[in-house]
Amino acid sequence: MDNLNELAINGGSKAKTVPFGSGNRFAGNELKYLQEALAQNTLFYGNGRFVRQACDMMKAYTGRPYAVACSSGSAAIHLGLIAAGIGPGDEVIVTPNTDSGSILGIIEEGAVPIFCDVDWTLQPTAASVAARITDRTRAVEVIHLAGNPAPVDEIVELCRPKGIAVVEDCAQSWGTKLHGRQVGSFGTAGCFSTNDFKHISTGDGGFVVLSDEALCRRVHNYADKHYDRFFGREQAQAHHGINYRMSELQGAVACAQLEVVDAITSRQHVLGELLRMLVENIPGAQMVKPVPDAYCTYWWTVIYIEPDRFSVSRDEIVKALVAEGFSGTNYGKYDLIGKPLFQKRIVRPWLTGDKAMYPFVQPDGRSYTYSHAQTPVHKQTLERGIMVTFNSFHTEQDMEEVADAFRKVLSAYAV
Repeated sequence: MDNLNELAINGGSKAKTVPFGSGNRFAGNELKYLQEALAQNTLFYGNGRFVRQACDMMKAYTGRPYAVACSSGSAAIHLGLIAAGIGPGDEVIVTPNTDSGSILGIIEEGAVPIFCDVDWTLQPTAASVAARITDRTRAVEVIHLAGNPAPVDEIVELCRPKGIAVVEDCAQSWGTKLHGRQVGSFGTAGCFSTNDFKHISTGDGGFVVLSDEALCRRVHNYADKHYDRFFGREQAQAHHGINYRMSELQGAVACAQLEVVDAITSRQHVLGELLRMLVENIPGAQMVKPVPDAYCTYWWTVIYIEPDRFSVSRDEIVKALVAEGFSGTNYGKYDLIGKPLFQKRIVRPWLTGDKAMYPFVQPDGRSYTYSHAQTPVHKQTLERGIMVTFNSFHTEQDMEEVADAFRKVLSAYAV
């Protein structure tokens, strides 16, 4: 057999012939703005200009009139849930194919995560959300996963008449649009992350965007130990708050990154659409399809395989792809339900009994358990998905060779 057709895992030549494209993601005004931030002789956001400037840029970016900066994307989601008004014993519906940062704020407030199913877009639907609503549902957290928009407009339409808030987790979806609108502009609050594993980075950081002035004050105060710093001061430390403040160093880098975010996300869109076209005609493989009228910015994507069409398991296919120079991985671990937190339900191991399991065990006797039986489509995506990662420095050749690797491996293992 020609060495080019022999699988690399068996000694053949790799499908990936050149290294993946790379570059400096901090090649703009980051250093200039950091120097200016230091020259202010203060790095506290309340006395400097960069965090405020970054918030103004977020307002312009999302079209929402209020923005609050914070220390992380996890903090942003917690603050969005504060805007939603959740509290002890409330239920918050959320999808399970996410990072723990999406649910930590729920647990911190004594509320309970309730997992709803996804469809093959990896997103929730209005129907999957509706199936999990009870009289205790206070909010729905809609996660726009991997640069793909969820049908948040339909979910808002479902929830608004019921008095249920919708919080958008846009951590992986900078530049993502639905019906021409930036995600984060539909719900009660839009929450963004700028940690190092997102389209733009400040190391760690986040933003919450809102349309209600009173909710902005609530969120801003919660993030700043309730100093009521930029408001009337009459509420100064009158209520509970946490220190979720963003520093001027993060703010300076955020300003520089926000100047180039459109270039980054548009490039991700081009690469993702190219990969979709290249994978389209590979037998037994299908890339995740977006919801209708979506503009995707592809932080990563998933290619499903049809297991009955191959002689080996999905995991063995991934091993063969990696040997070809493929940079992706098994999608099967992108799941919270199977994690010890949701199986053992021990939240605070330094405590005992129900205190250790709160809020999964509530004072009124409610006890919440978690199983993949509650989310059957999600379970199937975990079994069939292969995650493909890429970034804005990757090239068209990179996408072509990733597709070549899939074509080569799937052809070799076809039944």
